[in-house]
Amino acid sequence: MLMMLGGAFFVPLFVIALAMLRSPLRAFVLAATFTIGATAGYCLSILAAPGLMELHMQEIRSHVLLFAFAGAGAVAGGVIAVFLLGKMSARPPWQR
Repeated sequence: MLMMLGGAFFVPLFVIALAMLRSPLRAFVLAATFTIGATAGYCLSILAAPGLMELHMQEIRSHVLLFAFAGAGAVAGGVIAVFLLGKMSARPPWQR
């Protein structure tokens, strides 16, 4: 799972942030923060999904709903982590 997150989130975000910020350290901090938040959001949404949705694991649509819910949780976790980084730091990494 961590390799998938690294390939799906960290590497593309790092490349985009590096192109926009032109600072490897700031790009790394931004990409790492989003990836850690996405990992936490994914794990929490997987744990919360059975209590929030009626899942029947024998049906394909339950798997689709579960992974859609987990994907939305991952994106939300990453956005919240970057938001908190901006609020907690005196100078956010995306400001020059």
